[in-house]
Amino acid sequence: MASITKLGKGKQPPRAIDFVDSATGKRNRVRLGVVTYDVAQQASLRIEKLVSAKALNQAIDSETVVWLNGVADDVHERLARFGLCEPRQPVALAPTLSQWLKTLLEQRQHSLKPASLNRLRQTGDRLTTHFGSDRDISTITAADAAAWRASMSAEGLSEATIRLHCRNAKTIFKEAIDQEHISKSPCAKLKSSAIAANRDRYVTPDETAKLLDAAPNMQWRLLIGLARLAGLRIPSESHGLQWGHVDWERRRLRVYAPKTDSTRFVPLVPELYDILSEAFDQAPERATNIITLSTNNLHRDFENIIAKAGLVSWDDLWQTLRRSAETMFAMEHPQHAVSKWIGHSIAVSVNHYLQTPDSLFESASSKPVLRAAESAAVCSGIGSHVVAEGATATEQHLATGQTKTRMMPGLAASCGSMCELDRAGIEPATPGFSVLCSTN
Repeated sequence: MASITKLGKGKQPPRAIDFVDSATGKRNRVRLGVVTYDVAQQASLRIEKLVSAKALNQAIDSETVVWLNGVADDVHERLARFGLCEPRQPVALAPTLSQWLKTLLEQRQHSLKPASLNRLRQTGDRLTTHFGSDRDISTITAADAAAWRASMSAEGLSEATIRLHCRNAKTIFKEAIDQEHISKSPCAKLKSSAIAANRDRYVTPDETAKLLDAAPNMQWRLLIGLARLAGLRIPSESHGLQWGHVDWERRRLRVYAPKTDSTRFVPLVPELYDILSEAFDQAPERATNIITLSTNNLHRDFENIIAKAGLVSWDDLWQTLRRSAETMFAMEHPQHAVSKWIGHSIAVSVNHYLQTPDSLFESASSKPVLRAAESAAVCSGIGSHVVAEGATATEQHLATGQTKTRMMPGLAASCGSMCELDRAGIEPATPGFSVLCSTN
């Protein structure tokens, strides 16, 4: 049985718990330090439970487990020394930021596409630049993460780019939680939902013609045409195209998208069809790939073409052409079809791609709308029927169009405006009613 022993004098002396080891019969002592008698009494009760559990090879009750987990490390070490519990495992130190990023990128290099891996690496570089490569990831707080986000804003990055880095940072720290390096993510509260980038540049058909004329060779004409007239991703989709992917008869182009690992079909507008036909005639006999340009320096060379065409360069050179292509399609065709041709959902189209070029304003403001007098004249023809001899009162009423009192939306589409409906309605008269319209 355990007993409480005072190790000194005074009202609050150091105390210890003495107990006898049932296996060896030896008397052991666990020092508690300076504690009250009530605390020592509780400790004595728990130590008795531990001694009994060891002697009878039984599991420790839940209350004793909770007490054992909460005692100080030095007391726990003394209990473990006497075999009353298992030694505590040393807490593994969390890795530094650079160590964790290196480990994570190595783990993800086979599961992520190269572009996604590169974006994750770019976010990691921003984190290490701000916090330092030797910063323990467990010491980064929510306030630190908020300061990191604010620093990107002060740097002048767009909100869309900042949110992209915040999403990547959440991925980095969530993986650290999953692998039990940290208990919570400092980036959990950062705003990171995707928003549309603030880029409204629309490359008009006239500008597209100038770019095609300024292209130094057929390969560049093809690349510009595929980006602006078919909305392909450059270079991931354009450089994988083969001549066998062109359906000349149905004027369609089969496109494989590495980004989404999917295949779609894009219609060939007449201008792009002509460019492809000319390029096919000039291609070597056994040529396979449509685009043979190197992917190196595409941005630099395209900027030179833009300058040669007499235009001012814009942000996101190739992405802007892709957005312009979708906008062009959307002005002529239903959006569900356009989104399939471009290769993403309608929501992505609306939030990130579709633009409102000046030509739409000009088109809307140049089309005349029927005036009230013209509308009435058009609609009046609906009731102007010749009344045959011997016609019933209802037929005469319907033919002459008397007592028009309300509008009929259903006929609006056919006459171009809201048409007035004769009070007689559109059903035959009901006998015995004081009015001719059975629905009144």
